[in-house]
Amino acid sequence: MKTLFLLFVLISAVCFTQTEEEKEQIRRSKIELILKMQDLRTVHDGKLVSFLSDTDDVVREKATFAFGSIQDTTVLHLLIRNLKDKSGAVQSAAAFAIGQTGTILSSKGKIDLETQLIWKQLGNTLVDERLIEELGKFGTEEALNQLMIRYGTLYPRVFVNGLTMSVARFAIRNIYNSDAIKYLTSFINPESPVNWRTMYALMRISSMSENHQEILNEIHNIAPMYKSGDPIVRMNLATLLGRLKDEKYCLDPLQRMANYDRDWRVRVNAIRALANFYLKNNENAVETFKRAFYDENMHIALTALSAFANTNLKEENGNKTVQETFQWLRRIVENPDNTYRWQYQGQASITYAKLVKGKAVDVLRKNFDASRQLLPKIVEALAQTGSFEVADDLLKFSEHKDPLTAAAALEGLQQLCKRQNNKKELIENSYSKIISRLESREIAVVSTAATILRDSIFLRKESVDPLLNALNRLRIPQDTDAIQEIITTLGLLKDEKALKSLRRLLQVPERTIANEAALALKSITGKDYSKDVQLHMQPIYVDYDYKYLDSIRKYPIVKIETIRGDIRIELNADAAPFTVLSFVRLVEKGFFRGTVFHRIVANFVIQGGDPEGTGWGGPGYSIRSEFSPITYEVGSVGMASSGKDTEGSQFFITQSPQPHLDGRYTIFGKVISGMDIVNTIQSDDRVLDLKKIW
Repeated sequence: MKTLFLLFVLISAVCFTQTEEEKEQIRRSKIELILKMQDLRTVHDGKLVSFLSDTDDVVREKATFAFGSIQDTTVLHLLIRNLKDKSGAVQSAAAFAIGQTGTILSSKGKIDLETQLIWKQLGNTLVDERLIEELGKFGTEEALNQLMIRYGTLYPRVFVNGLTMSVARFAIRNIYNSDAIKYLTSFINPESPVNWRTMYALMRISSMSENHQEILNEIHNIAPMYKSGDPIVRMNLATLLGRLKDEKYCLDPLQRMANYDRDWRVRVNAIRALANFYLKNNENAVETFKRAFYDENMHIALTALSAFANTNLKEENGNKTVQETFQWLRRIVENPDNTYRWQYQGQASITYAKLVKGKAVDVLRKNFDASRQLLPKIVEALAQTGSFEVADDLLKFSEHKDPLTAAAALEGLQQLCKRQNNKKELIENSYSKIISRLESREIAVVSTAATILRDSIFLRKESVDPLLNALNRLRIPQDTDAIQEIITTLGLLKDEKALKSLRRLLQVPERTIANEAALALKSITGKDYSKDVQLHMQPIYVDYDYKYLDSIRKYPIVKIETIRGDIRIELNADAAPFTVLSFVRLVEKGFFRGTVFHRIVANFVIQGGDPEGTGWGGPGYSIRSEFSPITYEVGSVGMASSGKDTEGSQFFITQSPQPHLDGRYTIFGKVISGMDIVNTIQSDDRVLDLKKIW
């Protein structure tokens, strides 16, 4: 009997294991289908919608989460229903998906949605804090009012992080109220730590000048926070103080941070902020800029060279310190002994030209034999002089073989024509040159030319035929950016001659272009063409190799080998599976080997992954956006794009928290070592290789 009993137990265990394995396989198959439908943006057949009610809570979560990227307003009622799901994970996914989808609703739709959430859902979910924050992405001023009435006055405080970030997200969209400011400032006490989110939200509100007095009422408590132990608090404080421009309370903390802060990111923000003040008689502040020109940290030096242009100081009527600073600036521009790297010389040239105008022309012309990297900066500086005598130089450089130099010259002609708008011959010559550059094979040049033609000074019917010729020559998806620019310009020109080409684009298998064409058609005819965009379109590029995706694990690690050191990134295949799949495939092909970091914005991002190094290149295909609730923190790795579902190979790494990027750019990894290297990378630094190391 004992033997039979043991045999029964063994058989039962085997059956149980098989049953669990079968369940896991069924779940796995459903999740793979969900991912595919999310990537294809397939909702018309109802299959993805059915998974919102699946018996498996993991499947429901994945399906609900998928709609955060799809952003289909027709399923909002089902997402709201899932706020009451028995699974907290499903509720959280529903809150995220609702926040993402609410951003594309009409004004009335947003009001209806926020009313439903505030009065029927809040207080009845497990994810109230998440829902409060998501409301900040799309809610109206009335939604903020209601949130502040309901939660802003509660004691003890509840949902502090969620409400604070909600206020910040409202402010990003230029929505605020007095109660929100009072709520934020109630947390600021120089004697105790403050959450960086609080200072970030105040900084965002301060971008609207009408709010300054309400914040200034608390400046005596806010300004001393330059002593905060959190550098994220200090860097947001620096920007805030620069916007308030109160010399009594703001100047001293800013100068202290600009000169002595131990975190370079704080110093960068403080230097930028100092440029907002009237500094003609402030020798100490000018001295700060002068010293920073030669700071050992390149981010600080380049920021000082750039921000100095915003001071509007004049050399001829300045004090001794001002005159010395201009002399130092000019020396960097001239660079007689090639002492300074091209980045310094380029930025100094632009700043010098902005400040001394036509007096800089002769100095700049001496650098026409500059390197490939420096020459576009010299051309940009020429335009900044605003001098009519540089017109011929800009016309010549607009034909340059280097696309960045040519694009800089075209943009320079645009600026010069706006400043010299009484020079009809200049405007006509510039217009002819811009039109001719639509025939270029360089996407950067074509895109720039098409964009400039939207400027009122060049907006004319004669552009339609050249734009259509360029449009017919371009190909999808390689030339998507240029195609979008041309479509937008055609929409503004409102010429029926473009209708045939635009209608054809409604059917292309690239939704961003089809949607752009629908908008342009509406601009020309007044009719809504959105329903003519295919409900379901197979993207040009797809890759659903789930077996391979499994082989690279959920969190594979890659190493970026640069001339400054190695950066290790942990990829997140759970949050962005097809982005990770595409990225790893490119790594295996050696695609990134020898590329450069073409875009650096101090205390924001470093960006690379463009094989052309211009900011317009990619792998020859586009992938879809994969949005997630993961937020942009220090060292987050995201995909660059020119709009939803236009990602390729360009990626960026954040140097500080950037909440305004959340839910708008795919996050697919994070830096796990080498953040110090990230913070030393400069424009044109080369990637030696990018390797898998898992």
